[in-house]
Amino acid sequence: MYELLYIIPTPFSEKDLPEISKKIEKTIIDLNGKIIERKELGNKKLAYPIKQIYKGFYFLINFEMETDNLSKLNKKLKTIPEVLRYMVVKAIVPRPKRERKKEKEIPKIKNFEDIKNVKI
Repeated sequence: MYELLYIIPTPFSEKDLPEISKKIEKTIIDLNGKIIERKELGNKKLAYPIKQIYKGFYFLINFEMETDNLSKLNKKLKTIPEVLRYMVVKAIVPRPKRERKKEKEIPKIKNFEDIKNVKI
């Protein structure tokens, strides 16, 4: 599973965002990818200006794709002019938690004579 984080610059209006997002999702699907989850992270200030732009709309897509198609995806994302920056990384999938073995109960000792009865 992979994550794609991309930024659309603020000169584009919020009305343009669904159309651009569909364009990127279609690119993933055309390369035999399967979109699992998509999130709109909102309009945020960039850490540093890129091409005289200070804010952008952040989007995150979790998807599955064959490793061979990732290089093709990178090439296609570079050609989309609406995308200011993007990053594709392998997603960390949490493992299911294993149940711990129950530890032996420690007997409660109230007085000195109880120590004699403790089995080890």
